[in-house]
Amino acid sequence: MKKVVLAIVCVFMFFATATAQENEAFKEDTVKLLKITSQDAFEQVINQMAGMVSEDKKSEFKVEAAKTLDGVIESISKIYMAEFTHDEIKDLLAFYATPTGLKMAEKTMVLAQKSMTVGQTWGMELQGIASKFAN
Repeated sequence: MKKVVLAIVCVFMFFATATAQENEAFKEDTVKLLKITSQDAFEQVINQMAGMVSEDKKSEFKVEAAKTLDGVIESISKIYMAEFTHDEIKDLLAFYATPTGLKMAEKTMVLAQKSMTVGQTWGMELQGIASKFAN
């Protein structure tokens, strides 16, 4: 009986260790993906916020602000890990390793900004249409 229990415990420990290693690899890949796809956006936000800081403190601000990025990426990685499988994250990493993927990563912020402008214009158009039907 002791041998059976010991065998079960050993099997459990093996799977627990394998699962922990897989989860760590999943997290590492997700963080890597976020750094590829979001680093420029994070830097732009820090640079924008630096505009609120006096000139003599800007570089100090940027250094301190950059220290917060790991925490932000860690939090966002949990969101990605809930929405994507590890294999899907690997697929995304493979895509972002291609020339098209690299271009997509570079252009994401520009695309988002331009799309937001289109969305705002569309929202105003919809408000006009909705006003025709109000009351």
